[in-house]
Amino acid sequence: FTPRPLPAADPAALADWVARRVATGAWRYRARVTVFAPAAAVSERIGPYVGTVTAVSSESCTLDTGSDSLATMAVYLGFLGWDFRVDAPPELAVEVRALAERYQRALPGQSGSRPALSKP
Repeated sequence: FTPRPLPAADPAALADWVARRVATGAWRYRARVTVFAPAAAVSERIGPYVGTVTAVSSESCTLDTGSDSLATMAVYLGFLGWDFRVDAPPELAVEVRALAERYQRALPGQSGSRPALSKP
């Protein structure tokens, strides 16, 4: 094989790169989400094993993340504490919408039919 150049010369940066690749390599689902918060704040909230945060502006960033379950990812995105937009995959947007509707139905005074049971 032809060796590829290392992504970083600094040993600490190289170790961080390897740790991220090992942590994220086994995810079944990958997602890209715009978070409406500064990249530094989002990076403080999550570890490098959760995903990669890239600044878009002073008030928003992109989070590349993943999970073995889209439903679990939808819940964890809610834990971030900031508004966000699902950019990909569309199936994650479906999970976020279903979770939002379930939470809406949980509020006192809400009416509407309860959908058929589905597995979590």
